[in-house]
Amino acid sequence: MCVSVVPQIIKTYKTRCSDGLSIFYLIILMTGMSMIMLYALYVKDMVFIFGNGLALLLTGILVVLWYRYRSKS
Repeated sequence: MCVSVVPQIIKTYKTRCSDGLSIFYLIILMTGMSMIMLYALYVKDMVFIFGNGLALLLTGILVVLWYRYRSKS
């Protein structure tokens, strides 16, 4: 799951269009990942920490791309 957004990042970057992305979905996704990250830090599980850290970073990149290429209409 941690690299599942890579194809969407590539497509959004190449087309410079984020019309198909839902910011609400991305925010809910990042909220859930943040909660899982807090739990992983609490139990000190390095696999979960690494995986969720990578997933949060990539989803954060997608949010930045959404903001940068959103329609201003």
